[in-house]
Amino acid sequence: MKKRKLLSTIGIIGLMITSCSVDDNGLNAANLRTDIDELNGITTSGSWKVSNFLESNDNHTGDFVGYDFFFETDGSLFAISQTNNVSGRWSLTLDESGEDFSANDDCANCTNSHLLDVLTACTEWYVDKLERDDEDLEDSLSGYRFNFSADGTFSAKMGSTAYSGSWESSGTGNNILVDITISDIPEIEETWRLHEIELENGESKVDLRIGDDRLRFKNDCTRIDLANGNNGENEVDFNIFFESPTAFNRLSEDWEIISYTSSKIELRHISGGNGDTDLLTFEKN
Repeated sequence: MKKRKLLSTIGIIGLMITSCSVDDNGLNAANLRTDIDELNGITTSGSWKVSNFLESNDNHTGDFVGYDFFFETDGSLFAISQTNNVSGRWSLTLDESGEDFSANDDCANCTNSHLLDVLTACTEWYVDKLERDDEDLEDSLSGYRFNFSADGTFSAKMGSTAYSGSWESSGTGNNILVDITISDIPEIEETWRLHEIELENGESKVDLRIGDDRLRFKNDCTRIDLANGNNGENEVDFNIFFESPTAFNRLSEDWEIISYTSSKIELRHISGGNGDTDLLTFEKN
C-alpha cells in the first residue's frame, strides 16, 4: 500500500491559568480547548463539597452537608458520606446542536487540518460502523480502542493486547484520502476517502468510505478548535446526572459555567420554561 506524506501538523500551546471567568458568551472561544482541558484537570483533582445550591428561590444546600464529591476521569461521579454512597455521571460538552464540516453529505469543507485536529484531540476512539462487501463487521471490533497521533502513528488496544500501525492523510475537500496501515486488523487496513466529519454535543464521528464500503470512528468526546471552522458561539456545559435519590436528582442539569478557579466552580441553569434560575457552587475540600 503506497504511503502518503502527512500534510498537516499541530502546535500545542500550554497555558497556566489560575482563574477564569465566563461572560454571557461562554468560555473564551480562542482558548476553548485549553479551558476545557484545564477545567477537566481541576475538577478531577481531589474532592469537592456543595457550598451553595439554590433551585429557583429554594435553598437546598443542606441536603449535601457531609458529602464529598469525586469527579472521575472516566465520567463517573460519586458523592460519599459516612453513611451513604451515591453514584452518577458527569461530563463537559459544547452547548450546541452540532458542528458539521460537511455539506449535503459530502466533505467539501473538510481539510487535513480539521481531520488531524479532531482525531488527535480525543482518545479511545471506537468503530461503530464497519461495512465491507455488504457485510456488517463492527461487532468483530467491539471492545477495541484506537488512538491517532499527530506524528502519523496509530494504535489499537483490546484488553491487554496492543497493536501498532500508521495513518496518513492527503488531498483536499471531497478528495481527502486517509491511509490506514495496521496489519493485525486487516478489516480496516485500506486507503479510505474522508466522507464526513461530525462534531455534535459530546460526540465526534469520522466517516470514511470506499465505494459502498464504510468505516466510521466514533468518540464520546468533543474537542473543537474554534479557529478551525466553528462559529464561536458555543459555551461549555458542565453536565451532571444522578438518577436518584431525589435530592441528588435535582442536580441533574446541563449547567452553564459562570466561573471557576482551582478551588471553586460556580454553575448556573436557566429554565427554558419559566425562566427560573438555579445556582450551584462546588468548593474544593
